[in-house]
Amino acid sequence: MAARSPSTRPISLSLPPAEQWTLHHVLLHRIEREASADETATVEPPSLEIFHAFERLDAGTTQFTIAQFEAIQEVLAEYHHATTWWEIERSRLEHLLHRVATILEANRAPQSH
Repeated sequence: MAARSPSTRPISLSLPPAEQWTLHHVLLHRIEREASADETATVEPPSLEIFHAFERLDAGTTQFTIAQFEAIQEVLAEYHHATTWWEIERSRLEHLLHRVATILEANRAPQSH
């Protein structure tokens, strides 16, 4: 059996139910944002990795690839900095960002110079 490369190997993200719900909500909102934008708004479509991460989360798993974690981090940062996001969600977004950043830092390949 061939070993998976580190970038495609799923990594678990341990989340309490409230943070798992927040992540699900943020990813779903990001996916639906393009479809619900009016004709005058330009909304970039979410990356394929956002769709894959959402599908995994929606299926009940919290295991993601590095590429999915990077996409999740980008979306979480965007929503964390948004002024229209609920204040109650902001602390959950901070916790999620910290968890994702920690996983990414621990699993990044060392840079060679």
